[in-house]
Amino acid sequence: MAAVFYTPRRSMRGIFFMYAYASQLFLTGVRMCEQTRLEAGGVTGAAAGKCSERAQLDGAPHVMTTKVPPSSSALMHRVFVYGSLKRAQPNYPLITDSNNGKAELLATATTVQKYPLVIATQYNIPFLLNLPGQGHRVHGELYRVDEKMLKYLDWFENIPTMYQRTVVELEINELADVVDEELSPGNITEASVYSTTTYQPDWPSLPACQSYDSNGDHGLKFVLREDRNWASARRFPGGRGCCAE
Repeated sequence: MAAVFYTPRRSMRGIFFMYAYASQLFLTGVRMCEQTRLEAGGVTGAAAGKCSERAQLDGAPHVMTTKVPPSSSALMHRVFVYGSLKRAQPNYPLITDSNNGKAELLATATTVQKYPLVIATQYNIPFLLNLPGQGHRVHGELYRVDEKMLKYLDWFENIPTMYQRTVVELEINELADVVDEELSPGNITEASVYSTTTYQPDWPSLPACQSYDSNGDHGLKFVLREDRNWASARRFPGGRGCCAE
């Protein structure tokens, strides 16, 4: 007589539920491992959430390709300085003061067009006249500055009363230590420059500089603000004199 094995229906149901429970644990483990991998790789927040949702749908880990966020340099501005803010010049400490914002030297550069760079007023301030085609190609320095520094420079140059911020074309000369893949010696780029809004009628006829130096052979040493007589001068908000440089 053949042996007959009888398995109760209740036992078969228990085996089924045990299998379903084990499968759910396995999928949960996969999702947790995937989430941990994403966080370890620096993908968090909404990006990690999307990957996790995909893993929950498919039950397996997936590699998600995300767009690289713009670098901080993309949120900054390029400014060309030609006067007292250059290295080794009287106001250079202002552009390196972190309280005013962030500034990074990118390169030395020369304007593509000629401009008159003259030294004027009793304080021997260098002024760039917005008269393209006159004077010389002006040598200076190209900086990358953040929004805070740009606002400080706008205030320092007393925009729009004394100076205006316009765009100038530059030829890159020598690169600094800061890496900018868009720049290389000899190529042409654009930057903001501060030029005078108004000037005296005789200023265009003054001797024009190619590269400003307060201690140059011209003998017109720059006068710092704290050494000036502001008795008859207009004032910046807060009491500082209005002559820009």
